[in-house]
Amino acid sequence: MEETWVERLHNNEEAALRTLIEQYTSYVYAIIRNFSKGKLSPSDIEELTADVFIQLWHHRQQIREETLSPYLAAIARNCTKNRFRQMGKQLPNRQELESLQLADELDICRNAEQTEAFSYAVEALQTLPPIEREILVRFYFYGEKATEIAAALSLTSGTVRVKLHRGRGKLRQILEERGYSYAE
Repeated sequence: MEETWVERLHNNEEAALRTLIEQYTSYVYAIIRNFSKGKLSPSDIEELTADVFIQLWHHRQQIREETLSPYLAAIARNCTKNRFRQMGKQLPNRQELESLQLADELDICRNAEQTEAFSYAVEALQTLPPIEREILVRFYFYGEKATEIAAALSLTSGTVRVKLHRGRGKLRQILEERGYSYAE
């Protein structure tokens, strides 16, 4: 379970970090590649992927999430944004990000299980009510903060956070009902 990984990181276990790197490298790489939408070279993406795990290690004591996936995704997006700022490049616009297709994900994912998981997640996401889907996509794919989403959708930040929590729960339930369980 990921909670065990968080605990092991809190205990400064370097072996835990090595295992997490093996498990999550392709996941982090996919996030960075998708978020940068072709504006970074493969070597830049690899470098940023390594930076994500360095950041994870340096900030391991501050991890409060029960799961690492969203935490790693946030670090990946932030590292990518910082790289764009350093390079003086613009972040991909919303239309470029919306044009992402599963075919791009197939190129990125190194094994069939991750590709299948992504496919299930996209299908499950489509079954959510539009407002929850919008909030989850804005938060996890566009890297928007709860306050930004709240302002854009005329909601309170608290409402956005509650809908994020409930949306994640619904996604998990839908995936489990369809026979997919995420092995942590």
